[in-house]
Amino acid sequence: MKIVWTGMMAAAMIAVQPGMAASGPDLNGASAQMVLTVRAAAGGSGSEGLQPGDLTIVQGRTPAPVVLLRRYSGDLADLQLFVLLDDSTRTSSLGVHLGELKTFLASLPPTTQVAVGYMRNGTFVLAQAFTADHQKAVASLRLPVGVPGENGSPYFALSDLVKHWPSKVPAPRRAVLMLTDGVDRYYQSAVMDDPYVDTSMHDALKAGVMVYSIYLQGAGQYGRGASTTTTAQSRMIEVSEETGGFAYFQDLGDPVTVAPFLKDFEDRLEHQYGVTLKGLRARGVQPVQVKTELRGLRVDAPTHIWVQ
Repeated sequence: MKIVWTGMMAAAMIAVQPGMAASGPDLNGASAQMVLTVRAAAGGSGSEGLQPGDLTIVQGRTPAPVVLLRRYSGDLADLQLFVLLDDSTRTSSLGVHLGELKTFLASLPPTTQVAVGYMRNGTFVLAQAFTADHQKAVASLRLPVGVPGENGSPYFALSDLVKHWPSKVPAPRRAVLMLTDGVDRYYQSAVMDDPYVDTSMHDALKAGVMVYSIYLQGAGQYGRGASTTTTAQSRMIEVSEETGGFAYFQDLGDPVTVAPFLKDFEDRLEHQYGVTLKGLRARGVQPVQVKTELRGLRVDAPTHIWVQ
Protein backbone atom coordinates (compact mmCIF):
# COMPACT_ATOMS: atom_id res chain seq x y z
CA MET A 1 0.00 0.00 0.00
CA LYS A 2 1.41 3.34 -0.99
CA ILE A 3 0.96 5.94 1.72
CA VAL A 4 1.78 9.59 1.15
CA TRP A 5 2.61 11.60 4.25
CA THR A 6 3.00 15.31 3.75
CA GLY A 7 3.36 18.10 6.24
CA MET A 8 5.60 18.89 9.05
CA MET A 9 5.80 18.45 12.76
CA ALA A 10 6.77 20.16 15.97
CA ALA A 11 4.99 23.40 16.95
CA ALA A 12 5.18 26.32 19.35
CA MET A 13 4.97 25.63 23.09
CA ILE A 14 6.61 26.40 26.42
CA ALA A 15 9.97 24.96 27.42
CA VAL A 16 11.92 25.02 30.69
CA GLN A 17 14.66 22.68 31.81
CA PRO A 18 17.08 23.07 34.66
CA GLY A 19 20.58 22.05 33.74
CA MET A 20 20.25 22.57 29.98
CA ALA A 21 20.42 26.33 29.79
CA ALA A 22 22.94 27.86 27.43
CA SER A 23 25.74 29.66 29.26
CA GLY A 24 25.95 33.44 29.28
CA PRO A 25 24.04 36.38 30.73
CA ASP A 26 20.30 36.90 30.36
CA LEU A 27 19.41 38.49 27.07
CA ASN A 28 17.12 41.44 26.67
CA GLY A 29 14.37 41.62 24.09
CA ALA A 30 11.33 39.59 23.19
CA SER A 31 11.06 35.84 23.76
CA ALA A 32 9.36 32.86 22.17
CA GLN A 33 8.83 29.16 22.79
CA MET A 34 8.73 26.37 20.25
CA VAL A 35 8.69 22.58 20.07
CA LEU A 36 11.05 20.58 17.90
CA THR A 37 10.60 16.98 16.83
CA VAL A 38 14.06 15.42 16.77
CA ARG A 39 14.40 11.88 15.46
CA ALA A 40 17.21 9.75 14.15
CA ALA A 41 17.64 9.97 10.40
CA ALA A 42 18.47 6.88 8.37
CA GLY A 43 21.60 5.44 9.95
CA GLY A 44 21.41 7.80 12.92
CA SER A 45 21.80 6.71 16.53
CA GLY A 46 19.18 8.79 18.36
CA SER A 47 18.41 12.27 19.65
CA GLU A 48 18.88 11.99 23.43
CA GLY A 49 22.11 13.99 23.56
CA LEU A 50 20.91 17.18 21.86
CA GLN A 51 22.41 20.36 23.38
CA PRO A 52 21.54 24.06 22.85
CA GLY A 53 24.74 24.60 20.92
CA ASP A 54 23.75 21.90 18.43
CA LEU A 55 20.95 24.10 17.06
CA THR A 56 21.09 27.09 14.75
CA ILE A 57 17.84 29.07 14.85
CA VAL A 58 17.26 32.16 12.74
CA GLN A 59 14.33 34.57 13.02
CA GLY A 60 14.10 36.21 9.63
CA ARG A 61 17.82 36.82 9.05
CA THR A 62 18.78 37.33 12.69
CA PRO A 63 20.19 34.52 14.88
CA ALA A 64 17.85 33.64 17.74
CA PRO A 65 19.77 32.60 20.89
CA VAL A 66 18.61 29.36 22.53
CA VAL A 67 18.55 29.99 26.28
CA LEU A 68 16.68 26.86 27.41
CA LEU A 69 16.28 23.37 25.99
CA ARG A 70 14.56 20.34 27.45
CA ARG A 71 13.54 16.90 26.32
CA TYR A 72 9.85 16.10 26.78
CA SER A 73 10.17 12.68 28.35
CA GLY A 74 9.53 10.95 31.67
CA ASP A 75 8.13 13.34 34.26
CA LEU A 76 8.50 16.21 31.76
CA ALA A 77 6.33 14.60 29.08
CA ASP A 78 3.00 16.26 30.03
CA LEU A 79 0.77 16.88 27.01
CA GLN A 80 -2.77 18.09 26.43
CA LEU A 81 -4.14 16.46 23.25
CA PHE A 82 -7.47 17.55 21.80
CA VAL A 83 -9.04 15.19 19.25
CA LEU A 84 -11.22 17.35 16.99
CA LEU A 85 -13.56 15.48 14.64
CA ASP A 86 -15.49 17.07 11.79
CA ASP A 87 -19.22 16.41 12.10
CA SER A 88 -19.59 16.82 8.33
CA THR A 89 -17.26 13.86 7.65
CA ARG A 90 -18.90 10.94 5.86
CA THR A 91 -20.03 8.46 8.49
CA SER A 92 -18.41 5.58 6.62
CA SER A 93 -15.12 7.49 6.29
CA LEU A 94 -14.58 7.59 10.04
CA GLY A 95 -16.54 4.44 10.82
CA VAL A 96 -13.91 2.06 9.48
CA HIS A 97 -11.20 3.83 11.51
CA LEU A 98 -13.04 4.44 14.77
CA GLY A 99 -11.62 1.28 16.33
CA GLU A 100 -8.08 2.29 15.38
CA LEU A 101 -8.59 5.72 16.93
CA LYS A 102 -9.94 4.18 20.13
CA THR A 103 -6.98 1.82 20.37
CA PHE A 104 -4.59 4.74 19.87
CA LEU A 105 -6.17 6.86 22.62
CA ALA A 106 -6.23 3.95 25.06
CA SER A 107 -2.51 3.34 24.48
CA LEU A 108 -1.35 6.88 25.29
CA PRO A 109 0.87 7.35 28.36
CA PRO A 110 -0.62 8.70 31.62
CA THR A 111 1.26 11.98 31.09
CA THR A 112 -1.12 12.73 28.18
CA GLN A 113 -4.49 14.28 28.97
CA VAL A 114 -7.04 13.78 26.20
CA ALA A 115 -10.13 15.79 25.29
CA VAL A 116 -12.60 15.12 22.47
CA GLY A 117 -14.81 17.50 20.52
CA TYR A 118 -16.67 17.92 17.24
CA MET A 119 -16.60 20.68 14.62
CA ARG A 120 -20.08 22.08 14.08
CA ASN A 121 -21.16 25.32 12.39
CA GLY A 122 -17.68 26.79 12.57
CA THR A 123 -17.26 26.11 16.28
CA PHE A 124 -16.17 23.19 18.45
CA VAL A 125 -18.53 21.26 20.69
CA LEU A 126 -16.87 19.61 23.68
CA ALA A 127 -17.71 15.91 24.09
CA GLN A 128 -15.15 15.06 26.78
CA ALA A 129 -13.09 17.49 28.85
CA PHE A 130 -9.37 16.86 29.34
CA THR A 131 -8.81 13.70 31.30
CA ALA A 132 -6.00 11.30 32.09
CA ASP A 133 -8.60 8.51 32.10
CA HIS A 134 -8.24 7.58 28.45
CA GLN A 135 -11.19 5.19 28.60
CA LYS A 136 -13.42 8.19 29.24
CA ALA A 137 -12.08 9.81 26.10
CA VAL A 138 -12.62 6.59 24.16
CA ALA A 139 -16.20 6.35 25.41
CA SER A 140 -16.97 9.87 24.16
CA LEU A 141 -16.09 9.05 20.53
CA ARG A 142 -19.04 8.66 18.17
CA LEU A 143 -19.62 8.67 14.44
CA PRO A 144 -20.08 12.09 12.81
CA VAL A 145 -23.58 13.13 11.84
CA GLY A 146 -22.42 13.13 8.22
CA VAL A 147 -24.54 16.09 7.06
CA PRO A 148 -23.02 17.97 4.10
CA GLY A 149 -21.92 21.46 5.15
CA GLU A 150 -22.64 20.80 8.83
CA ASN A 151 -19.32 22.37 9.76
CA GLY A 152 -18.63 24.87 6.98
CA SER A 153 -14.99 25.55 7.77
CA PRO A 154 -12.61 23.45 9.86
CA TYR A 155 -10.46 26.56 10.24
CA PHE A 156 -13.24 28.50 11.98
CA ALA A 157 -13.61 25.56 14.37
CA LEU A 158 -9.86 25.36 14.95
CA SER A 159 -9.67 29.07 15.79
CA ASP A 160 -12.61 28.73 18.17
CA LEU A 161 -10.92 25.81 19.94
CA VAL A 162 -7.47 27.34 20.44
CA LYS A 163 -8.94 30.66 21.58
CA HIS A 164 -11.19 28.88 24.09
CA TRP A 165 -8.89 26.03 25.09
CA PRO A 166 -10.95 23.95 27.55
CA SER A 167 -8.33 23.83 30.29
CA LYS A 168 -6.87 26.48 32.58
CA VAL A 169 -4.15 24.11 33.78
CA PRO A 170 -0.72 25.01 32.33
CA ALA A 171 0.85 22.34 30.13
CA PRO A 172 4.27 22.30 28.49
CA ARG A 173 2.73 21.00 25.26
CA ARG A 174 -0.64 21.41 23.58
CA ALA A 175 -1.67 19.61 20.40
CA VAL A 176 -4.77 19.17 18.24
CA LEU A 177 -5.44 16.14 16.06
CA MET A 178 -8.07 17.10 13.46
CA LEU A 179 -9.91 14.51 11.38
CA THR A 180 -11.47 16.46 8.52
CA ASP A 181 -11.57 16.95 4.75
CA GLY A 182 -9.93 20.36 5.18
CA VAL A 183 -12.38 22.05 2.80
CA ASP A 184 -13.13 25.69 3.66
CA ARG A 185 -16.66 26.21 2.37
CA TYR A 186 -16.50 29.90 3.26
CA TYR A 187 -13.56 30.46 0.94
CA GLN A 188 -13.85 28.21 -2.08
CA SER A 189 -11.18 29.89 -4.18
CA ALA A 190 -8.34 27.71 -5.42
CA VAL A 191 -5.98 30.48 -4.33
CA MET A 192 -3.85 29.14 -1.48
CA ASP A 193 -3.85 32.42 0.45
CA ASP A 194 -7.05 31.76 2.44
CA PRO A 195 -7.51 34.45 5.13
CA TYR A 196 -9.40 32.04 7.39
CA VAL A 197 -6.58 29.52 7.20
CA ASP A 198 -4.09 32.28 8.04
CA THR A 199 -6.18 33.36 11.02
CA SER A 200 -6.41 29.82 12.39
CA MET A 201 -2.64 29.36 12.09
CA HIS A 202 -1.93 32.61 13.88
CA ASP A 203 -4.45 31.80 16.61
CA ALA A 204 -2.82 28.39 17.12
CA LEU A 205 0.66 29.90 17.29
CA LYS A 206 -0.46 32.49 19.83
CA ALA A 207 -2.04 29.74 21.97
CA GLY A 208 1.01 27.47 21.63
CA VAL A 209 -0.87 24.64 19.92
CA MET A 210 0.60 22.16 17.44
CA VAL A 211 -1.91 21.16 14.75
CA TYR A 212 -1.87 17.63 13.33
CA SER A 213 -4.49 16.37 10.90
CA ILE A 214 -5.74 13.28 9.07
CA TYR A 215 -7.66 13.70 5.82
CA LEU A 216 -11.08 12.00 5.66
CA GLN A 217 -13.68 12.69 2.98
CA GLY A 218 -16.62 14.94 3.79
CA ALA A 219 -20.28 14.12 3.27
CA GLY A 220 -22.04 15.16 0.07
CA GLN A 221 -20.57 15.70 -3.38
CA TYR A 222 -18.83 19.01 -2.75
CA GLY A 223 -15.16 18.57 -2.04
CA ARG A 224 -14.83 15.31 -4.00
CA GLY A 225 -13.16 16.82 -7.07
CA ALA A 226 -9.41 16.46 -7.49
CA SER A 227 -8.84 20.21 -7.57
CA THR A 228 -10.87 20.91 -4.42
CA THR A 229 -9.32 17.98 -2.56
CA THR A 230 -5.78 18.98 -3.53
CA THR A 231 -6.39 22.55 -2.37
CA ALA A 232 -7.88 21.32 0.91
CA GLN A 233 -4.99 18.96 1.60
CA SER A 234 -2.50 21.72 0.76
CA ARG A 235 -4.18 23.97 3.32
CA MET A 236 -4.00 21.22 5.93
CA ILE A 237 -0.27 20.91 5.22
CA GLU A 238 0.14 24.68 5.49
CA VAL A 239 -1.45 24.78 8.94
CA SER A 240 0.69 21.86 10.11
CA GLU A 241 3.95 23.28 8.79
CA GLU A 242 3.42 26.72 10.31
CA THR A 243 2.39 25.44 13.74
CA GLY A 244 4.83 22.53 13.86
CA GLY A 245 2.36 19.68 13.44
CA PHE A 246 1.97 17.19 10.59
CA ALA A 247 -0.69 16.41 7.97
CA TYR A 248 -1.44 12.82 6.98
CA PHE A 249 -3.30 11.59 3.92
CA GLN A 250 -3.28 8.81 1.35
CA ASP A 251 -3.67 10.13 -2.17
CA LEU A 252 -7.00 11.93 -2.73
CA GLY A 253 -9.33 9.48 -1.01
CA ASP A 254 -9.92 7.91 2.36
CA PRO A 255 -6.95 5.97 3.74
CA VAL A 256 -7.26 2.20 3.93
CA THR A 257 -6.06 2.42 7.53
CA VAL A 258 -5.02 5.28 9.83
CA ALA A 259 -3.03 3.02 12.17
CA PRO A 260 0.35 3.90 10.52
CA PHE A 261 -0.53 7.59 10.78
CA LEU A 262 -1.35 7.29 14.46
CA LYS A 263 1.81 5.28 15.13
CA ASP A 264 3.94 7.95 13.47
CA PHE A 265 2.06 10.69 15.36
CA GLU A 266 2.74 8.98 18.68
CA ASP A 267 6.41 8.54 17.77
CA ARG A 268 6.71 12.25 17.01
CA LEU A 269 5.23 13.13 20.39
CA GLU A 270 7.79 10.87 22.08
CA HIS A 271 10.75 12.64 20.45
CA GLN A 272 10.17 16.31 21.14
CA TYR A 273 12.21 19.08 22.72
CA GLY A 274 11.02 22.39 24.12
CA VAL A 275 13.06 25.46 23.17
CA THR A 276 13.03 28.94 24.68
CA LEU A 277 14.41 31.79 22.57
CA LYS A 278 15.39 35.19 23.94
CA GLY A 279 16.65 38.46 22.59
CA LEU A 280 14.32 38.54 19.58
CA ARG A 281 13.54 41.82 17.87
CA ALA A 282 10.22 41.76 16.01
CA ARG A 283 7.09 40.63 17.87
CA GLY A 284 3.96 38.76 16.82
CA VAL A 285 3.98 35.96 14.23
CA GLN A 286 7.49 35.69 12.80
CA PRO A 287 9.19 33.29 10.36
CA VAL A 288 11.85 30.99 11.79
CA GLN A 289 14.37 28.46 10.49
CA VAL A 290 15.96 25.67 12.51
CA LYS A 291 19.04 23.69 11.52
CA THR A 292 21.53 21.33 13.13
CA GLU A 293 24.98 20.24 12.03
CA LEU A 294 24.71 16.96 13.91
CA ARG A 295 24.77 14.04 11.53
CA GLY A 296 22.20 11.32 11.81
CA LEU A 297 19.46 13.61 13.18
CA ARG A 298 16.35 14.98 11.54
CA VAL A 299 14.94 18.10 13.16
CA ASP A 300 11.37 19.08 12.28
CA ALA A 301 10.35 22.55 13.42
CA PRO A 302 7.54 25.08 12.92
CA THR A 303 8.07 27.58 10.12
CA HIS A 304 6.71 30.40 12.34
CA ILE A 305 6.72 31.31 16.02
CA TRP A 306 4.77 33.69 18.25
CA VAL A 307 7.14 36.30 19.70
CA GLN A 308 6.03 38.24 22.77
